[in-house]
Amino acid sequence: MPLYFADEEVALFDGFLDRDASVRGPYSLIVKDDVIVGCGGIALNQPTKYTNKPHVIMTWGMVDNKHHKEGFGKLLLLHRIEQAKEIYPGIKIALGTTQHTYQFFEKYGFKTVAYEKDHWGKDLDLYQMELL
Repeated sequence: MPLYFADEEVALFDGFLDRDASVRGPYSLIVKDDVIVGCGGIALNQPTKYTNKPHVIMTWGMVDNKHHKEGFGKLLLLHRIEQAKEIYPGIKIALGTTQHTYQFFEKYGFKTVAYEKDHWGKDLDLYQMELL
């Protein structure tokens, strides 16, 4: 967590799981040997300063550091893209990430459309991305 999320985001994630995950949209888990190793969802988002139309966002996607480079991130991302296309056909797909992961998303067709230094917390910059 320390590299990818700010300390203050833990409470935001807890709140998301308690209040929003069940009503915002599908939220998936990846389980290996009865242990959750990854999770992430999608939701329909209203217009923001980055886009003037409703769009699908990727919500709280993450893979346990111990399981990086095992293909779970790719599996989770491709699953969420397919869900978004099926549930919200024709709607733009977007996500916000950091300098630590934006290059991962570029490999799957996402392009950075906005950047904000220290957006998520100190030394955690926002890369607002859209799927081309």
